[in-house]
Amino acid sequence: MPAWNSIRFRLSVQYSAVVFGLGAALLGLVYLAIRRYLRAQTMTRFVWTGRPVYQDGAQIGVIPSLEAQEVRLIESVYNEIVLNEVARFTIFALIALFLLSLVVGWVMSGRVLKPVEEITNVAREIQASDLSRRIALRGPDDEITRLASTFDGMLERLDQAFSSQRRFLADTSHDLRTPLAVIRSNVEVVAEDGGATVADWQDVGGIVRRNVEKMSEMIDGLLATARLQTGKAQAVAIDLAEIVAAKAAEFGKPLGEKGIVLETSTATALVEGVPVSLDRALTNLLDNAIGVSAPGSSIHIGAGTFDDWAWMAVADEGPGLPEEPDGGRIGLGLSIVEQIAAGHEGALVSSPRQGGGTTMVIWLPNDEGRSPQPNFVPFTDL
Repeated sequence: MPAWNSIRFRLSVQYSAVVFGLGAALLGLVYLAIRRYLRAQTMTRFVWTGRPVYQDGAQIGVIPSLEAQEVRLIESVYNEIVLNEVARFTIFALIALFLLSLVVGWVMSGRVLKPVEEITNVAREIQASDLSRRIALRGPDDEITRLASTFDGMLERLDQAFSSQRRFLADTSHDLRTPLAVIRSNVEVVAEDGGATVADWQDVGGIVRRNVEKMSEMIDGLLATARLQTGKAQAVAIDLAEIVAAKAAEFGKPLGEKGIVLETSTATALVEGVPVSLDRALTNLLDNAIGVSAPGSSIHIGAGTFDDWAWMAVADEGPGLPEEPDGGRIGLGLSIVEQIAAGHEGALVSSPRQGGGTTMVIWLPNDEGRSPQPNFVPFTDL
């Protein structure tokens, strides 16, 4: 950008114009005040006419008498000389003031805009693949510092969003590849077996059907997440307790046949959300809990409120989640739940249980006023 078209140059010119205008007005007022003062004075009282003039104690002459017109003429000439000198010095002072104001304006505007230049440099260096850079501007709590803090907050949210998206894509590709690999390997084994019987093909058909159903459920979850993120899903007022009650009725009997007890505890928890997406999120949490639960154990599901947040949770008695998931992967099911919670301006939080197991909580805002994420875990007494 040319220097003459930069903000710094424009600020310098504006600063100089203001300083020059104020200086010119002040010097003009001083000039007018001196001019008025001189014209109001008279030299008559200073002219000693008829007085002798002495030198070395001897009289050398007498001051001649002056007429009033001659005195006024002398006054006029003297005043013009003084005013001309004042005007000349005023012009020099204005030129020096203008040049000095340009220099000072350029330096001061540079110092003021230095944080903006830092923000620009950081923004120029940031790429979508690396959002870890921060401005971290230090200084007084002024507009520039607040701008930098807001920019850092935006980068933090973008970094979290990009990390979540990368993990979501990794989980999607991995979990969809697994059933496809199972189908492909089983079909190839039977196809290459010249003595394969109808029973063998029926067994492979069962494997294919189960894996296709699994993939269909994954795709349904992905579609629910995609509709939520693109804004095509319609949010309505919904009670999370109703979703929990419906899931308890759906999963209660099959779990009982496996020897797993399903317990529920609900309270009214109204939120604005997409019923299909929230239903899918709770289903994924239940599927994960069932996958790690042994016969004779229990699974607890529930819903309620805490401060300005509503929650929907699933607790199991399994081995718990690893502290450091392999490669940052948490599985497609939990990734979908994360995306659904984020799409509702909420969050998915996990907490280990005493004695083993994990409590997975979906926090959703149920009020326009947002409060910090609550430090509260349901089912701690179980």
